[in-house]
Amino acid sequence: MFDVSFMRPQYFQYLALLVPAVLGLCYLSYKLRKQSRAAYGEEKLVGRFTKPLTLAGEALIAGAWTLVVTLLVAAAAGPVTSSLPATVKAGSLQVIAVVDVSKSMAAEDYRPVMPPKDGVEPHLVPGPYGGRLDYVKLVLRDQVMPAIAGNQLGIVTYSGNGFEQVPLTDDWTATRWVMANWMKVGNAPGGGSDYAEGLAKALEMFQRDKIDGRQQVILLCTDGGFTGDDKQLLEVVAKIQEQGIRMIIVGIGSTTPTAIPEYNAQGNLVGQYAQDGQVVMTSVDAGAIEALAAQTGAERIMLDPDGRGKLDIKWAAKLGATKTDTKEDPVFQYPLGIALILLVGLFMRGSFSRRRAS
Repeated sequence: MFDVSFMRPQYFQYLALLVPAVLGLCYLSYKLRKQSRAAYGEEKLVGRFTKPLTLAGEALIAGAWTLVVTLLVAAAAGPVTSSLPATVKAGSLQVIAVVDVSKSMAAEDYRPVMPPKDGVEPHLVPGPYGGRLDYVKLVLRDQVMPAIAGNQLGIVTYSGNGFEQVPLTDDWTATRWVMANWMKVGNAPGGGSDYAEGLAKALEMFQRDKIDGRQQVILLCTDGGFTGDDKQLLEVVAKIQEQGIRMIIVGIGSTTPTAIPEYNAQGNLVGQYAQDGQVVMTSVDAGAIEALAAQTGAERIMLDPDGRGKLDIKWAAKLGATKTDTKEDPVFQYPLGIALILLVGLFMRGSFSRRRAS
């Protein structure tokens, strides 16, 4: 979305003088032309060879001239558009993505919305593709990292325990390599899905590598599953709030229960993950995420592949808050162009009328 503002809004005050003047001149023109027609000859005879004067036609012309003047004043007032921030100010932010890598993150909810891989459409890509963790990595690589360029990003993965996958850094060449090669389902200690442990590890990293003057943000990416201790969660959340760390919870996964595919070493699908002889079905626990957001005061974002949540998040605005660079573009050419087109039409109108009368 774009917000239009004006560099010289005081110019609009001149419309209070210009609009009445234009309307007065249009009325004067109408009266003079009407008198000229009457002096030229009999009205019926003159009307056979010229376009008759009507109040509706004159009102339309007066409205067009008023619009021309208004557009010219608007162009002179210097309109600019302020787009939603595309980037966060460099050197203003430290972000740690806390990412679930438990078994449920292998569910391929996102295969239909993933980009083609090596020119192959996502539904035809052989082997694992489009899992929840795949989509988290895609968002971090293609959306979050460009939005916070010049700032620091770290990554914590968690299952039963938190693991410092990538330390806070603004050099992301190694970060991308680690995400592509080491950030996998199951590549965190322990079993289950304990985001209290992941948050605790992120807090530890922030305390260790804090840079004064930089806003610290935790980006918790979870499908809502929690197997940890509620008391520990309360304690770590309290510490995060005490440190003034902002927190954003990103809900990952479809609300429709999905099986977890299993592949062999060659990337061939061999079945679906089962426990006690039953195929395990998993979906995002929106209720748990909503409760966690209420508990922590965090902002909640749901990346729902079924279309019930936005996938094109403006991450600079979300992560940077007030520490964003907003681009302003001049757009005076649009009202000026429309005014010129109307002017041409108004001037050519008389030419067309004479041509039809000849």
